Amino acid sequence: MQFTSIHETILNSMNEAVYVVDRKMRIQYANPAAAELTGYSTDESIGRYCDDIFCEKSSCCEVRCPPRKAMTDITPILHREAVTIHKNGQARQTQISISPYFDGDECVGAVLVLKDITELRVAEDRIKQQNRFLTAVIDALPHPFYVVDASTYELQLANYAAYPGDLPAGKRCYAVSHGRSSPCSGEDDPCLLERVKETGQPVVLEHTHTNQDGTKRNVEVHGYPIFDQTGKIIQIIEYCVDISERKQAAGEREKLIVDLQKALQDVRTLSGLLPICSSCKKIRDDKGYWNILEQYISEHSDAEFSHGLCPDCAKTLYPDYYKKGAARK
Repeated sequence: MQFTSIHETILNSMNEAVYVVDRKMRIQYANPAAAELTGYSTDESIGRYCDDIFCEKSSCCEVRCPPRKAMTDITPILHREAVTIHKNGQARQTQISISPYFDGDECVGAVLVLKDITELRVAEDRIKQQNRFLTAVIDALPHPFYVVDASTYELQLANYAAYPGDLPAGKRCYAVSHGRSSPCSGEDDPCLLERVKETGQPVVLEHTHTNQDGTKRNVEVHGYPIFDQTGKIIQIIEYCVDISERKQAAGEREKLIVDLQKALQDVRTLSGLLPICSSCKKIRDDKGYWNILEQYISEHSDAEFSHGLCPDCAKTLYPDYYKKGAARK
């Protein structure tokens, strides 16, 4: 097969393997890249059938052979993946594009362009494995984890803790976390996404989120920006830590502190100078009111009273009973 010098220069400089076959599938031309892909030199390839050089003969050759179909239908076939066999038996993953070529109005053969995509497929498989691993790790997190579109508020990723099951398209962060129909706003419920966009920095806020069953929980929300190549924030990473128990414990601690301070104040009141009536023994409080001794002490301490009579008072108040009791002794 004859080419002009410029055509041959172009074909010889291509990184993709190029074969030209006739209607009987015999190779008429092979460029240097084809020799490198298959291990067969140009001289070894010319005149041989394609299944001798870069593919294995099978039942598909007569029924579904892509070059035959391209020549029969007079239609190019683009980016079809196939396995190309090297001379040493090694299989290479290739992407093949086929176009019929003509001598005048007659289709006399086909041009096959083969691109070795083995390394690309290996890299893609590695990326898929990494994605599966990262997805498993993110789903294993006990805290809700989201990736949110910075423009639309749509969730682009949510782990199982954030949204059990398949995430519907178009689901927005505020609908999932707050059960709202519009973005969060105001000082009481500030929007994490807007704060991240304003500052361009990681942000931590406290929110009250609503579970799917309607229960409320206090959460600490962490937001991190994701930038594009121009420095624009296009997404944010958001994860939430449930701090309901921590908030409850803090409230109980505050109450305990108040109770202790009140108790301490009561103790200080009793340990100070108490104005007491020298006759009736009533005590004057800070407001100027006179209180019965037992009542005042009970209100300002944990002491409780039970009443009886000492011997002197019993003798004075009930002399007859006192004498009888003394006589029995």
